[in-house]
Amino acid sequence: MKRPQRWAHITALAGVSIDRPAGAIINLLLTHATEQFRLQDIASSLGIEAPSVTRKTQELERAGYLARLPDPKDGRAVSFYLTPAGIQLGRSLHAAQREFLKRGMQTWTDEDARQLVALLERFNDDIAQSYE
Repeated sequence: MKRPQRWAHITALAGVSIDRPAGAIINLLLTHATEQFRLQDIASSLGIEAPSVTRKTQELERAGYLARLPDPKDGRAVSFYLTPAGIQLGRSLHAAQREFLKRGMQTWTDEDARQLVALLERFNDDIAQSYE
């Protein structure tokens, strides 16, 4: 299944209509809720060009999912925060992603799941070691 199809299934499960780039921004801010993110921080974290992030953050702000507040470290800059609606959206997407994976793995045994975890941990360790 290609990413656009997978995203369509996840958003349908969540009962929302949001594109993947906007979902990535929501996810980033939700999973790093204690951190402050300026526009450039979001762009760097997601590997997206700043103009694209600007458009997405404006869309999310108009939809009521994001708020911008003056950055306490630099009065000229702004940081982005999730609104209560944005937090709820992010949580709905996370729940839908878990359900999507659960459905995809419904025929797996506990041993299958343990092997997957072990292999992913090994993969992550090997990748990390190759860049040390």
